[in-house]
Amino acid sequence: MKKTISFKKNLEFPTMIGEVTAISLDHNLKFIDENNITGDLKVTGRYKMTEASRLEENFDYQLPVEIILTEKLDLETAKVDIEDFYYELENDDTMNCYIDVKVEGVEIVDTLDDENDDVRELEEVDIVKQKVVDEIKEDRCIEEEGTEDKKDCPTSLALEQFSNNEVEVEKNITNILDTSREQDEEQKQEMENNEMTKVEKETQTNINQEVGSLFSSFKDSDETFATYSVYILRQEETIQTVIEKYHTTKEELEKYNDLTNLTIGTKLIIPTFNE
Repeated sequence: MKKTISFKKNLEFPTMIGEVTAISLDHNLKFIDENNITGDLKVTGRYKMTEASRLEENFDYQLPVEIILTEKLDLETAKVDIEDFYYELENDDTMNCYIDVKVEGVEIVDTLDDENDDVRELEEVDIVKQKVVDEIKEDRCIEEEGTEDKKDCPTSLALEQFSNNEVEVEKNITNILDTSREQDEEQKQEMENNEMTKVEKETQTNINQEVGSLFSSFKDSDETFATYSVYILRQEETIQTVIEKYHTTKEELEKYNDLTNLTIGTKLIIPTFNE
């Protein structure tokens, strides 16, 4: 990381300034921790009170400076120095100094915060997913009178399959809720106009369609099911490191992700197939 920080300092002289004959800038700025710099800028030199004067006066100004960086830098590589310096006389006894301080070093990436963000994101996904599951279970599961075994409920069987897959919740939640509400209204009208046996058959058909919509983006076989994880790409990582970490292939990732323009912070869906 490289950054330039600019300062403007006003120096008031005890007498008139006719001509500056010499001027220099020095500093003792240093890092006190990963993102804090303190020290002094020292402006020294000589001047004449009038251009025609042969007498020169010395001047020496200590300018305290404190810099707080938003980034954290590795102290072994962090450097601070003067990049540019110039001055101008504002009036007879005031000098304006313009100073550019250059800061550079290797930025520290807080990986712990990234991991916590990943955990929080996955927890939020689980909460939203469970809310949808509970709503579907409450509104869509119609059991025959006297049936105690939940396995007889077609929707319960679908929910058990649903819980075994980490679906792309962001894309499917809205469709699931809208589909459920529309089908609720249709079922109420059909139950009022038809006999119970007919309603049960149509409910079974609607539920099968709903289950097919839920899992239309997955290609699971009878013997396997897929787990889908959300992974955030970090600094210095490539698609090859993700493939090696999750034991998958580039072709498999391309089915669920756009790999043409990967940057730090890109979210990748990682499928894992299990027996």
